[in-house]
Formats: sequence, structure tokens, C-alpha cells
Amino acid sequence: MKRFALVLGVAACVSVLALWSSPRVQADGPTCGEKGLPDCPLQGWMAKNMDDPLDRGDLKALAVAFEKSAALVPDPAWNDGPTGWTKIAQTGAELAKKGDSVGTKGQCKACHKAWRSKYKQSYRMRTVP
Repeated sequence: MKRFALVLGVAACVSVLALWSSPRVQADGPTCGEKGLPDCPLQGWMAKNMDDPLDRGDLKALAVAFEKSAALVPDPAWNDGPTGWTKIAQTGAELAKKGDSVGTKGQCKACHKAWRSKYKQSYRMRTVP
């Protein structure tokens, strides 16, 4: 009986040490958008509808994507001012239609600068219609 209690005690200690030293998964950590994780909804939409046409130099498709992205504003208040979401998207569409790839890329950067962090913080998991 003493031998059984000793084996049981050692097994319990080994189990506790194994669990304690194992990697922990944070329940509140990101579930998308980070390296090794799937794209978040808007990130995946942007990759398919904006990054791919941009990489191909397809400004016509990019203009369509900019027009669609204007409607994806998650908060109407984000349309206020010169860096408003819809304003940036509409300007990007206009520049793409004119064949201005440098200006079009500038609108991508302007949107990311104005809204990327705020979007990721508040709307990262929001589905894209």
C-alpha cells in the first residue's frame, strides 16, 4: 500500500510539472490576422479584392474594389473630415479609373494610416458583407 501511495504521489507530481510547463493558449488572444493564423474577414477581403489586382496592375478591378470598400465603413462617424473612410475610398477609385497607380497606392496607405489600427482594435472580427 505504501508503494502504491508513493507511485501515485510521484505520478501526480510529474503530471503537475508537465501541465505547468506546457505552452499556454490565451483565450483572449487573436484568432485571426497574425502570423500562422487565418486572415480576419476584412483582411481576407482586401487580399482578394485589392492586393491581388494591385499586384497584377489591374487598376480597373482595383477601382471596383475601392468603390465597394467605401460601403464597408464600420462606423458612419469615420466618414468625417478629409481622411474619412468613404472619401479615401472614392478618391482611390477615381485615381484608379484615371490609371494613376502611384496615387491609387497612396490612397491605400492613407486609409491604412487613418483607420487600420482603430479597425483592428474595434472591428477585427466584423464580417464583410
